[in-house]
Amino acid sequence: MLDLILAVLHHILVFGLVAMIMAERVLLRALPIDVNRLARLDAGVGGAAVMVLIVGVCRAIWGGKGWMFYEANPFFWAKVVTFGLIAAASIPPTLRFLAWRKAARASPGFHPDPLDVQRVGRWLSVEALLLVPLLAFAAAMARWPF
Repeated sequence: MLDLILAVLHHILVFGLVAMIMAERVLLRALPIDVNRLARLDAGVGGAAVMVLIVGVCRAIWGGKGWMFYEANPFFWAKVVTFGLIAAASIPPTLRFLAWRKAARASPGFHPDPLDVQRVGRWLSVEALLLVPLLAFAAAMARWPF
């Protein structure tokens, strides 16, 4: 039963994380850009990512397949590395959102520089694109060895 609970929770968190990343992309295109909303949503992305990691570790340790399955599974490690790459790609947008929010507090009429917005959009695109191999690795991991 614990395995089922952890699996369901992990999937809900992952899909929530995906939805929030996509919502960031949408909010970045809305004019005027609501930097406060973006910063709050980005904090949610970070919180969800931490929860995905915690629940994922719990699944690997206490789930039905056991740690030995994951330890020897190359797709598990590929998934972990890809998750780390997504986390690394999320750092530049987070820093910009925080800087924009600070600037908006100091100057209520603040609007982010369009080139800055474009750069952040590229980082969010990298995050979104890395979700594809992450999900492929997850599917391969569950079926390993083939």
